[in-house]
Order: sequence, then structure tokens, then C-alpha cells
Amino acid sequence: MNVQVIWENGVFRPTLPLALKHPVITIQIPDEEVIAHRIEAVPSARPLPPEAEAYARALEERLDRIRNAPLPDDANLPPLTQKQLERMEAFALRDELRAGR
Repeated sequence: MNVQVIWENGVFRPTLPLALKHPVITIQIPDEEVIAHRIEAVPSARPLPPEAEAYARALEERLDRIRNAPLPDDANLPPLTQKQLERMEAFALRDELRAGR
């Protein structure tokens, strides 16, 4: 099958809608259509300024403290409200309905 496409910002865009069985396909481009065949190096990441690096490290440490914090004791938690109980029931019902599909 021949499909007409437009090369737009590094992406081939079909001129007509196209439904494919698989998301990845191989296309053939005639050699005479290629201006130059070169592989460009991926630009290396620029180093961050020291203050940005320190800020990122502090945020990462804070996130680790939150992740590793002990869970609160259930006995110290306030009782659930009626609205929270109804919401939990609604989620359980939704899960049952989805499982029945």
C-alpha cells in the first residue's frame, strides 16, 4: 500500500486518516528523497547551577522523609464522616461493576 505523508517537524503525517493494526510499522523511503543521512549526537545535559542542585537535593531529601515516615496509629485518627463512608461505598460499588465487565 502506498500512503502519501507530509514530513512536518520530524514527524510523518498521513494526508488521509489511516487505521493501523499495529502502532509500530516500517516504512521505506527512496534514497533519492533523502537529502543527507547523518546521525546527530544527543546533546549532553547541561550541569545545573550549584544553588539549583542544592535545592533539588533538599527537595529529594524532604520527599524521602515523607515517603519513609511511619504511618499514623489508627486509634489516633478521627472517625470517618458519613460523607466519607458513602464515598467509600461508592468506590467499592464501582470496583464491583468494573470487575463484572
